[in-house]
Amino acid sequence: MRKLLIVDDEKNIRLGLKAMIEREFKNEYEIYVASNGPEALHIIETMNIEILITDIFMPEMDGLQLITLLQDKPNKPVIVIVSGYDDFSYAKAAIHYDVKEYLLKPVVREELSLTIKRIEEDLVRREKVSEVLSASAQQLEAHKESQMYFYSTNLLLEAEEVRNKLSAIGLHWLDSGFRVLIIKYAGDLQKIGAGVFKAQVDGLLEKVKPALTFQITRFFDRSGRAVILTEGDLSFKDLAAQIPLSEYDYMLAVSGFHIRIESFPIAYEEAAQALKYTFLRSTPGIEWYENIKERSCDFDVPVDQIKMIANMLGAGREKELIKLLQEVLDINKVLTLDIQFTEEISKNLNELVFDYVFHLYGKESVDILKRYKAVGDMYNFAYFQDYYREVEGLIMLVNEYIKTLKSAKIDNKEIKDALQYIHENYNKNINMTIISNMVSFNYYYFSQAFRDFTGENFVNYIKKYRIGKAKQLLETTNDKIYEIAANVGFENTKNFNRVFKDIVGVSPMEYRNQKEILMGDVKKT
Repeated sequence: MRKLLIVDDEKNIRLGLKAMIEREFKNEYEIYVASNGPEALHIIETMNIEILITDIFMPEMDGLQLITLLQDKPNKPVIVIVSGYDDFSYAKAAIHYDVKEYLLKPVVREELSLTIKRIEEDLVRREKVSEVLSASAQQLEAHKESQMYFYSTNLLLEAEEVRNKLSAIGLHWLDSGFRVLIIKYAGDLQKIGAGVFKAQVDGLLEKVKPALTFQITRFFDRSGRAVILTEGDLSFKDLAAQIPLSEYDYMLAVSGFHIRIESFPIAYEEAAQALKYTFLRSTPGIEWYENIKERSCDFDVPVDQIKMIANMLGAGREKELIKLLQEVLDINKVLTLDIQFTEEISKNLNELVFDYVFHLYGKESVDILKRYKAVGDMYNFAYFQDYYREVEGLIMLVNEYIKTLKSAKIDNKEIKDALQYIHENYNKNINMTIISNMVSFNYYYFSQAFRDFTGENFVNYIKKYRIGKAKQLLETTNDKIYEIAANVGFENTKNFNRVFKDIVGVSPMEYRNQKEILMGDVKKT
């Protein structure tokens, strides 16, 4: 529904015009009224007014002054003047200010109706043209962004191809020197939404662009980070100074300075590398590639200490565990070395501690699983200290879990209870999920503990126990094979025959015949 504003200092005229429009164009316009220029100006500034019908002579601010103030507004409404004066000077002024119509009072309903219909047709035409132009501009912008995105991550492409493609999308100014900036949201991007982050960045850039004396352009990479190219060596400082990093919880990384367009992929890689080091900060801020490129790569990953952490879990040595973890993830050492050192430690903690433990004991709870998934990638955390606290918390949680399991395993009471249940309900539909829940054991640990106690995995144990019961029935009853199969818990005879032969070596019928022959021989003797 379009918004239409009527401005006249006479109340009866305002209401009369409003009534005529509502009668002729029912539910097509949202109509506002104002008694003077300042009031009208306020409505126009707060509402998206598309059609303005205004008187000429009004107190405080006349109609021509109001129209004059609207000329520089980006979304200026279509203007209709309503006046009681048939004066050429007013008409001339109306033409100068691109007034659509000039109606004389008293306004004739038919003339007003035709005027609004002509305006509506014109607005519809404008919207169609605007849509076409907007779609074209969006396509061009989308193409430009996709090209920048593609060439940012392809370091192996020929320099000539990079130069030609980026020049074709208007980035020839990179030859005068440029840097690449990457902005990352330091929190959980999924919580605020990638769309919100993009809107924030675009809003900030639109706000600061008028004050910039150099060219910039931007795209978003596959991680949802904003990538900005800035013209010149130190111009990025002017841009960064206007981005409230702390207010928006942003991290910003800057590449080295480059002077050839084909070095764009290298510059992006530098900025991406610098961005990793924001992980070692404690607050939002900026990292420069020049400051991190010389970090030492001469290090040994403390693999033996990490293995010791895994071996000490559940042993009641919590203080030693914490001390060992502090030595492995020593922030003072981390800050002096290449970020790859921290990445390798994280990788080994995942593989040698968490993966090993969960493979051995199983994954105990949803809470542990969530935390386990989070620490799988240290860059899930904005800051090193957050990552460290989560690793420490997960280690202590797993430590308590293993202590509980080891304690439960001492007397195997739960496994004995499980076996009793199996022996009493072997002919029912039972599985390991049902049994492990019944004895309040983790599924994966129950599987391991059951094997340790019985020497068999759960499925084989059930099969052998059922076949043992079937052998007794074959020897002591005249029940049909299908009846015996059902009585010992098999859903169909075919499966029963297959399992029986796999375990016993002969079919159920052959087994019964053999036993009958043996029993006959015994009777003869």
